[in-house]
Amino acid sequence: MTDIKNQIKIGLLGTTGVGKDSFVQILMKHFPNLSVSLIRLAEPLYQAQDAIYKICKKPKDFHSQDGELLNFLGLHMRKINSEVLKESFIYSLQNCDPNVNCIICSDVRAIDVPFVRDAGFIIIHIDADPKITLERRKMRGDVSLGKTNHETEKGICHSLYDHQLTNNESLEEFQVNVKKIISALIL
Repeated sequence: MTDIKNQIKIGLLGTTGVGKDSFVQILMKHFPNLSVSLIRLAEPLYQAQDAIYKICKKPKDFHSQDGELLNFLGLHMRKINSEVLKESFIYSLQNCDPNVNCIICSDVRAIDVPFVRDAGFIIIHIDADPKITLERRKMRGDVSLGKTNHETEKGICHSLYDHQLTNNESLEEFQVNVKKIISALIL
């Protein structure tokens, strides 16, 4: 049994297709002693995307995304209410089970880092070659491929994160790297 210091909070920063969801799956599979609450910071965007698809009477698989639509929604919802994602994040955080020992926010963007960090989150930047992320997004069946250089995806710099993982190799290598960083954080 792994001894866990305290509740850890992890925010995953990175453009679409770098492996943020894979990170969460690896964490949950390889660290069964961690009780995890997952916050999707972009939940309002996903809800709006789903509503638009329902209005259009077009089915969309839960795991595939409409990247162009999400980029558009992120930009315009923030214009309507610049705090929309922050407010949703704070609400989700306040409603997490206080007994979990890991809270993970799986979809942080550069603009969100200040308020996520203020909430006590360690920021892990996951990076990957844009050609590789493009192939991953195609393989998961994204409806449209948002641009990784879109305004909503920009601004990642070294001062924003505490740790960095590169995910250009195999899933097995990524698993090894995720396990190393999580082991270092929880021991």
